[in-house]
This record gives sequence, structure tokens and C-alpha cells, in this order.
Amino acid sequence: ARDYAFIAVTATTPTPVPSGAPVVNRVVYSNGSGARTTAPFNVPAGALLVAFAASDGPSRSAQRVTISGGSLQWTRVQRANIQRGTSEIWTARATTARTDVRVRSQQSTSGYRHSLTVVVFTGSSGTGASAAANGSTGAPRVSLTTTKASSLVYGVGNDWDRAVARTLGANQVMVHQWVDTSTGSTYWVQAWASPVSSAATAITLSATAPTNDRWNLAAVQIVP
Repeated sequence: ARDYAFIAVTATTPTPVPSGAPVVNRVVYSNGSGARTTAPFNVPAGALLVAFAASDGPSRSAQRVTISGGSLQWTRVQRANIQRGTSEIWTARATTARTDVRVRSQQSTSGYRHSLTVVVFTGSSGTGASAAANGSTGAPRVSLTTTKASSLVYGVGNDWDRAVARTLGANQVMVHQWVDTSTGSTYWVQAWASPVSSAATAITLSATAPTNDRWNLAAVQIVP
């Protein structure tokens, strides 16, 4: 598979959107080998940027990524890297409108395949609960409990073993997926299909297949 970057202005948005729920402004992604940098995009004032990075990695040490770009202050929210590779969530706030923003994801061990997805949210005050999970086999799944009503829940995962499309669990949508047949790995971002109406609600992001591969999966709540 060749390296590529993409901007989706009309993005995969959990629906329906109740009053007060965060709204997806756009989705930008870049897939390929080594560090990834998105194509340039514009960001409205007050937007929350969430970077979902999934990377292959070395067999003898843990992989990590660092997110930068847009003259923004990036903070890591969650990391899942017990199995090979890493799946990470980072956030930044654009206090003023920005043009030609480029977001970069840099691996701690360079040269491995890598997928970066950036989702821009409006109407969000930030992130709430987050969680990380992994497995040497079995169906990928990670759970969190929401802290506010009308929140969104997103997750990012990687499968080091095989290039196989995920079959998601009920009430979930695929935001972006890269089935990398060139090296036999899969990277994906998924979301709960609609805003979670109540606080203190347990949400599990999952895939029902495949079930025989190693996986990392991290999840985050996007609060209104």
C-alpha cells in the first residue's frame, strides 16, 4: 500500500446529535511508513483537535509516538502499547482560528508503518474519561464510564499480526481504517454511533472479529 494523506470535510459523525453534543468539523488522516504529517487544513476558533495515532513497532521494545504541529500545545490522553506497536490519543485546543494546520506524529522507533487520524470537534470543552486495553488474542474491547451527558466516545487500535478489516460491535461506526497488506497489520479509529445521553454510562468499544490476533485499543470521551 502506498503512503497517502486525506482530508474529509464531511466527516463520519455520530448521529443523531442532541443539543449540546460536540460536533465533528472534519477528519484528516495520513497513512504510510515512518513519521506521518497530515495535509494542511483549517481549524475554527475554540475547536478541540484529537489525534489518534496507531503504529507498528519493534518486536523487542515498546513503540510510542509524539504529536506536534499547528503551533498548538499537544497533550497525551491515553496510550495502549503492551502488545507490539502502539495506539495513542493526544489532544490540543485551538483558542483562535488557524489556517494551514499540519499535524505530525513521530515514532520513538522510526521506520515502521503508521496511521494518523485527526478529528476536529466543535462544541467540546475537552476530554473526560479514557481507558486502554490490550490482548494477545481475543476480540478487541475497551470500556469507560462517561462523566457528562451528550458526550462522544472514540477509540484507536492496532493489530500487529494481520491485515484484516475489523467487524465492529453493535452501535459503533468506523471513522478510519487502514488494512495494510504490504506488512500485514491493521490500524483503525472507531466511535460510538451516537452521543451518550447520560453521565455515568458504561460504554464498550469493541470488535467482534478477528479474534486470534494481538491488539492494542485506547478510548476517550469527548465532552460537550
